[in-house]
Amino acid sequence: MASMSESQSTKEIFAVNEALDRVAGDQDLLKEIAQLLVEGLPNQIRQIQEGVDTNNAQAVMEAAHALKGSVGNFAARRAYDAAYRLEQMGREGELAEAQGALADLKQELDALQDALRTNGII
Repeated sequence: MASMSESQSTKEIFAVNEALDRVAGDQDLLKEIAQLLVEGLPNQIRQIQEGVDTNNAQAVMEAAHALKGSVGNFAARRAYDAAYRLEQMGREGELAEAQGALADLKQELDALQDALRTNGII
């Protein structure tokens, strides 16, 4: 298992040290939170996709907000920003570009999961 240290490429995706600070340095807790994140992602993405598909701005806003909080635990700025963008689209009722924003979010979530694996967190 890889150690929990920040490589340059990982820093671009999430801040290991900041994530550890958020759990008082408890690596086991961080791993548990990461596992919950990974297990919940398919459902969270599905909820956002359904909201986009049905033009339900409220559903997009709520699901993106919840996901934003989840990735925020890892100081995953790019994934956080992508979720925030969708949340704002939902809040403003402007979903015209939501499909593209969701594709961006999925890409950032894939990168986050890869970084969590590389760092031995999941």
